[in-house]
Amino acid sequence: MVLSDTAAQRAIVGALIHNPLLFLEYPDLTPADFDLEIARRCMGVIRYLYTQGAKTLTPAEVDQEFARRDKIYSAYEREGGLEYLKNAYEYASSSGSNFDMYYQRLKKYSLLRRLKEDKYDISDYYIDDKENDDPLKEVKTLERFNNATLEEILNTVESKYNIIRNDYLNGGKAKGDPAEGIFALIDRLKQSPDIGPNLEGKLFNYACRGAREGCFFLKSASTNAGKTRTSVFDACRLAYPIKWSHEKNTFVQEADNVTGEVYKPRKVLFIVTEMDKEELQTIMLAYLSGVNEDHILRGEYELGEEQRVRYAGKIIEKYSGYFIIEEISEPNLVNVEATIRKYATLDKVKYIFFDYIHTTASMVNEFAKNNLREDTILMMMANQLK
Repeated sequence: MVLSDTAAQRAIVGALIHNPLLFLEYPDLTPADFDLEIARRCMGVIRYLYTQGAKTLTPAEVDQEFARRDKIYSAYEREGGLEYLKNAYEYASSSGSNFDMYYQRLKKYSLLRRLKEDKYDISDYYIDDKENDDPLKEVKTLERFNNATLEEILNTVESKYNIIRNDYLNGGKAKGDPAEGIFALIDRLKQSPDIGPNLEGKLFNYACRGAREGCFFLKSASTNAGKTRTSVFDACRLAYPIKWSHEKNTFVQEADNVTGEVYKPRKVLFIVTEMDKEELQTIMLAYLSGVNEDHILRGEYELGEEQRVRYAGKIIEKYSGYFIIEEISEPNLVNVEATIRKYATLDKVKYIFFDYIHTTASMVNEFAKNNLREDTILMMMANQLK
């Protein structure tokens, strides 16, 4: 088999000359999809003319554009140049309604070339002529290729990878039998219930069973409903063992609900996208001191409040390094993951807060070429955080 379809490349080049607006319907067509040099050059020039506003073209117009490009014009002429454009144009005239068929074949061959280049196993859809001595096998392989979609090809390759992954990470053992280890699980949970350190709010904490490691919690609420504030409260409860109790009218240190011993601080990373450090600091002072944040912002305290706020400041100072603030003004999948990995590995942080999931120019540009909807982008960000 040859990982190329010259007819499909010729038909697509010709169809794009007839109607460059096909780029609107097939925006993922790129020069890299064409393995023939002349087809790749022609496609690149036609795309350029399309970006300049061309709605229909002729072979002569494309040839004139090539003539303006000294560096590639001689190579273009050696490869057939205008004659190739004319043949493609005429070929597309008789096969214009089959554009999608040719597009699918082109993309499948392009995908197989990419997978082969990256050393993936594509033997279900491709046989090297030098290694094949069974004509029937080649026929069946070609039939599978013709009937497969891009997604089916990728799923086949991925399934082979997952089998290897399972063999090496899971020892090749299946984990699907619920009977295996069932009583050991019951005994373990009886001895060590699956709960984490307390979060703020009795109902919320009960529903989540605390801040359990390895779990992902997503708070959703309307604008100005207090998502950031309650998240800061949760982070403070994990990072600082002491806070003001209105009930006891003093600062108290709670017992750890996990160990039952004196509460020990836990390192927290709080990633912000639209707030600065001072905005978070006043929320933290208000939470730990039990003083209305508005009093702190105005510098107007009632009796005893300033002393409580200053003592809260001493708590934050004493446990410096347990509450880490990191600002990422233009979050995307790459810089958010890198930030979390850095603090998880270097500072041993196990509790991460991200305020908040929203689209940014950086994130939109990251996925623009795939034409993903905003809700899909946000879901990918949530999955990346998880």
